[in-house]
Amino acid sequence: MTPYLVLARKWRPQRFEDLVGQDHVTRALTNALTSGRVPHAFLFTGIRGVGKTTVARLMAMALECQTGITATPCGACDSCTEIRAGQHPDVLEIDAASRTKVDQMREVLEMVCYKPSVARFRIYILDEIHMLTSQSFNALLKTLEEPPAHVKFLFATTESRKIPATILSRCQRYDLKRLTRDTLTAHLVRVLDSEGIPHDPPGLGAVVRAADGSVRDALSLLDQAIAHGNGAVRFASIRELLGLTDREAVASLLEHLVNGQGPEVLRGVEEFYQGGMEPGLLVRDLLGLIHAGLRRRVLAREGHAPEPDAADAPACLDALPAEHLQMLYQVLLRGREDLERTDMPYQALEMLLLRAALLKPVPDLEQLIGRLTALQPSGAAAPVETTPAPGGRGPPPGQQVVAPPTPRPVKAPVIPPAPVPPPREPPAEASRPAPEAYGSWRDFIRTMEVRSPRLARELVHKVTLEQYTPDPGGGPPAVLGLRVAHAAYGAAADMRRRVAEQLSELGLDGIRLTVTEAAAGPRPETELETRDRHQADQLRQLEEAVRDHPVVVNLARRFQGRIVAVEPLTPDGPAAAAR
Repeated sequence: MTPYLVLARKWRPQRFEDLVGQDHVTRALTNALTSGRVPHAFLFTGIRGVGKTTVARLMAMALECQTGITATPCGACDSCTEIRAGQHPDVLEIDAASRTKVDQMREVLEMVCYKPSVARFRIYILDEIHMLTSQSFNALLKTLEEPPAHVKFLFATTESRKIPATILSRCQRYDLKRLTRDTLTAHLVRVLDSEGIPHDPPGLGAVVRAADGSVRDALSLLDQAIAHGNGAVRFASIRELLGLTDREAVASLLEHLVNGQGPEVLRGVEEFYQGGMEPGLLVRDLLGLIHAGLRRRVLAREGHAPEPDAADAPACLDALPAEHLQMLYQVLLRGREDLERTDMPYQALEMLLLRAALLKPVPDLEQLIGRLTALQPSGAAAPVETTPAPGGRGPPPGQQVVAPPTPRPVKAPVIPPAPVPPPREPPAEASRPAPEAYGSWRDFIRTMEVRSPRLARELVHKVTLEQYTPDPGGGPPAVLGLRVAHAAYGAAADMRRRVAEQLSELGLDGIRLTVTEAAAGPRPETELETRDRHQADQLRQLEEAVRDHPVVVNLARRFQGRIVAVEPLTPDGPAAAAR
C-alpha cells in the first residue's frame, strides 16, 4: 500500500512562482539571484504555515542547482532532488529549537571552515532560530558577520522580536505575510479541483476562517475535512468536526440580545449548550458578528462594497449607536476571559449574555449636557421624548412618560476679576498706557513695557521696589529705589549700571536711582511674583466655583467622574472650562 502524502506536503511549492501570497518576497529573491547580489545571510519571518522553510529550501535549490545560480532551478538534477528530500551533504537543515545550547552551536560552527564536498556552497538552514540562547547567539555573531565565501545562512522564525538586534543587522530580512481570505480560498479551490474533491462555499469558508491566514493549517484542516466528510468538503461535516455554530442561529441570538429579550436569550443559550456548543466558541462568534456589523457600517460610509462576513451580521445592529456596539463588544470580550476560568460555564454564559442584554444604549454626551442645562419653567412637568430600545422595550401603550420638574437653570459661575497686574507680554495698542503715565510703580512698568521691553524685563523679573517718589507734575519719578531680588542676578552696581544706561537711552537721566544688594530673609515681591500669586488665587477661586456648580456635580454623579483640571479659557480672563 502506497503511503498517503498529506496535502500540505504534496502541494509544497517547488518553484518561487508556486509560493502563494508572497509575491513581494519572491520578486526580491528572484532579482537578487538574477543580478548576482546574493548576501551571505537571510532571515525569513512570519506566522506559522506561510512558507518560511519552503522559501529557504527553494533558495538553497537556486544556489546549488547544477545548471548554475538561477531563480528557476531545474528541480531534476541531483542537487535539487537531494535538497528536496533533505539529503544533500552540503545543505544542513537544523532545528534550532533542539540545539539551543552554546556547545551544540559551536559544533555546527566548527564545520563552517570546511569547503563544500560536492556543491557550490555550504548552506545552513536554521529553523525557529529565536529558540537559541543568548550564549548561542553570541557564538554565532562573529561567524555571521564575516563568514567564508562558500557559506550561506538561511534563518526562519515566527518570533523575530526575540532575536537580538546584533543578529538582525547582519541579515537581509524578509517578512512573509498572513494570507488574505480571498487568496487562501482561491488556493484551496485550486487544490480541491485538482484533486477532484467536491466542496461547497460555506464549508470552504469555514476552513479558511479557522486557518487564519496559514496555508499549512488550511491544507491540514482540508485533509481532516475530506476524511470526515467521506471524500467531500461540506459545511455540515466541518461544523461537526470543528464544533462550529450555526451562523444563522448565532445571528438570531444576537438579535434577541441587542433587543433586550431575556427569555429568548436564555432559550437560545440552552439550545446551544444542549447541542454541545462550547461557551467560549459561542461568545467568539457573537463578537465576530458585532465586529462585522460595525465594520459594515463604517465601510458603507466610504462607499466600499460589503465584506462576506457582513452578510451574517443582523440588520438590527445598524440601528444601534456605534458607542453601544463598542460597549457590548467590551462586555462580551471581558466575559469570555471569565468563562475560561470558571467551573460553571453554563451559568456564567447565561449571566454574561443577560448582562449584555440589559445594557442601556449609551446616551450622547452633548445631548445629555444640553438637557441638564435646558431652560424649563420651574415646577412644570415636561413630556420626555423617549426612543424605545430595539425590540420594542419602552412604556406600555397609552402611558405618557412625564419628566420630573426641571430645576431652574443655574448660570455658569462668573467670578469678578481679581486686581491682576497686566500680562507679561506687551498689551495691545488699544490698552497701552500713554508714555507719560508715571503715577505709580505699576504705571511706570507699563510705560517701560511699551517704550523699552528690555528694561521692563529687568524691572519685572530681577528687582523689588523699595522706594518710588512720583513727580507732582505727572512726569518721571524723582526717586527710584530698587533692591536686587536674588544674588544670582548679579551685584547691585552692575544692576544699577544696566538700568541707568537704559533709562538714559529713554531720556530719563533726571531720576535719582539707587540699587541695593540682595539680602537674605524676607523681602518685597518682584512684579513677576505678584502677578503669579494673583493668578494662582484667581485659579483657586475658579476651581472652587466649578467644583460646586450644580451642572458639574450632576455630571460627576451620573458618570462617576471627577474633575481633572480647570483651565481659564483666556490667559487673563475669569471664564474657564473644566475637563
